[in-house]
Order: sequence, then structure tokens, then C-alpha cells
Amino acid sequence: MRPIQTALSVIEAIGRLQPAGVSEIARDLDLPKSTIQRALKALSQAGWIETISGERGAWSLSLEAGVAVGRADFATRRLRMTAIPVMEELRRRTNESVYLAVRHKRQIALIERLDGINPVVHAWPLWQAGPMHSTSLGKAILSTMIEEELDDYLSQPLHAATARTVTDPDKLRLELTEASKRGFATSFQSNWPDENGVGAAIRNNRGAAFAAISISAPVNRVSAEDCLAMGDLLVDAARRISLGLARL
Repeated sequence: MRPIQTALSVIEAIGRLQPAGVSEIARDLDLPKSTIQRALKALSQAGWIETISGERGAWSLSLEAGVAVGRADFATRRLRMTAIPVMEELRRRTNESVYLAVRHKRQIALIERLDGINPVVHAWPLWQAGPMHSTSLGKAILSTMIEEELDDYLSQPLHAATARTVTDPDKLRLELTEASKRGFATSFQSNWPDENGVGAAIRNNRGAAFAAISISAPVNRVSAEDCLAMGDLLVDAARRISLGLARL
């Protein structure tokens, strides 16, 4: 692997694992420790990473890296500008947290979050990637895929985020078929053990689902039945955002 490619891979690994040590990064990337150490030294000298105070050998992304990555929101600015008013309306109507994510390869990445008026249990960090098959955001996108694309996704191992994550491809396919019929997907304690969610896919001007919007809340406040009842709200919200994007 070329030095620049290695450095970029190390940055991605630290972003996922931080704080992370040499051994952990080497295992994650399946590279020799010596290779990782050289990359860490170069990235540290450039100011992109820094050691964690009180944790010897543990690295995190620096403020400089955060500022640089923050500029990447240019790629999603139009989506965020269109979605935020709709998200705010959903938050007012439900008092719960509203999330906006885009598809990134086999994952989703959160690009906007409006915390609800009610207490938040899990505050998903912006720009953090997450699984598709365990979240209502990801399942909403998966439910729109053509058969060949879904087959490819399901051909690789599905990791469990909680004890309720569906990892059997046939069972997940059935769930996605149901989500496709009704226009929204649900996650009942499948991404967080004490949280439910409901989400719907957002489409670009070619009709392809590339993003999703969701509501997520603790199970003691929002039951599975509540999620199903809010499904139409999410479908309407996703439709309005999609139409708004088409007009720009």
C-alpha cells in the first residue's frame, strides 16, 4: 500500500476507533505495526492526529483534522438546507430526536441531528458511520434497492449491534420487503438495546434513494406501535425533502 493511501486508511481507522493504539489500528487495517508507526509519525507531524492526555500510545484525530473534514459538508449542504425545516417540524410534532443520514458504501453516515425536547439517550455523533441493516435509516435505503444490489449487500456477513439485530439474510429480506410495501422501515432495539426508530428514504432527482430521515427514541417513550403510527409522518417528510431537492 502506498504511503499516502496508508495514511488515509490510518486516519479513517482512528476516526472509527478513537482513541486507538498502534496494535488496534494494525489489526483493523491488517498491516504491520511498523507501517502504522511510520504513518502515525507523519500524521502527527502534519498535525492531523494527536495523543490522548493520560493514555500513552492512544491517538485521536486533531482539531485541525476536524476543521478540514468539516468542510466536507459542502457535498451535503443542499440536502441539509432542504431537510432541516422538515426535520424541525417533525421534532415539534413528536418532541423526539430527528436524524438525517446519507449512504456511504455499505454504511450510512449521519450528517444532521436535531435533538428532541425529550431527554436524549444516545446522541449519535455527526459524520459517524453506522450499519445499514440495524438502523431504520439504513433499512429504509436497503428496502429500495434492486434485487441484484440487495443480493450483493446480503452476501457479506451482517454483524449484530444488539441481541435483536436481524443478521439472517432471509429474515432481513422479508423485513425489507415489508418496509418497501409500506414506505418506511423500523428498528426495534436493533441498533441500541433500549431504543426504537422509524425511517424513510430520500431520493435524488434520478429517483435513487441516497439518504434517509428518521425519528429515534427510548423504548419507554416510543413503543413499536408508536413507531408504526409515525411511519406516515416519516414518509411524508422524506417525500417533501425529495421534492425540495428536485426543485433546486
